[in-house]
Parts: sequence; C-alpha cells; structure tokens
Amino acid sequence: MNEPSHAHAMLLMEYFKLWDTPLDGEAWTFLRGCAEEGVLDDFERFKEAVPRASREWVLFDRVLCAYGQAATLMRHDLMHPDLYFDLWPDPSRVWKRVEVVVRGIREEGDPRSYTGIEWLAARSEEWRAAQAAPG
Repeated sequence: MNEPSHAHAMLLMEYFKLWDTPLDGEAWTFLRGCAEEGVLDDFERFKEAVPRASREWVLFDRVLCAYGQAATLMRHDLMHPDLYFDLWPDPSRVWKRVEVVVRGIREEGDPRSYTGIEWLAARSEEWRAAQAAPG
C-alpha cells in the first residue's frame, strides 16, 4: 500500500469516534481486569464470568468488534496500516490475551467468530517486523 493519504487519516478519525468512547474505556478496563484475574486463560472460567447476553459479554465483544471493523477496512485498503498500527493498541498483544477464549467460542459452534482480530494480529506482527528491519 502507498503512503497514507488524507482520506486514510479522515477514516481513522471516524474510526476513533466510534471506538474510543466512554463505553470503550470501560470495555478496555474490563478486558484488562479479566486478563489480570486469569479469566481469559481458561474458556470454562470465562463462560462462568462472562455469560452471553450479559453486560460483561457486551464489554468483551466491544473490544474485539473494534478490531474486526479495522480488519475489514484494512482488507479493502481503506484503513492504512501505518496509521492504524501506530495509533491503536497492538492487536497481536490483544489476540494473545483472548486467543484461548475465542478458540473456545469457535469450538462451541461459531467457527467464524472474531476472525478479524486474528487476521489483524498477524498483519500487525508483519508490519512491526518490517518497521524494525534496517533500511
């Protein structure tokens, strides 16, 4: 992809309007708490602590859906990786935190669930490696 354009920057600003709200602050705090308490390390524990249709589920889902939207936009060359990966929390770090849970959700019958964050995490690692490479 070419250098970021003004249109890429404007799209990113719209993305921030959608995904950087007080609800998102609460969602990120909740996700960090789940990670610190080990809730994300075991799918059965997660299901007990974060039942579907609960407020906690909404918070968990909110963080992952933000990555899903970014992945869709990036796949279609609308979201520029240089801007996104510079400004948004690293999806590969988040994926490592939630992978056990997402794999459990998929095994329970939703095989396409949260594929966006997994895809974005792989792109993020490639992007970061390219940024670190000399010259």
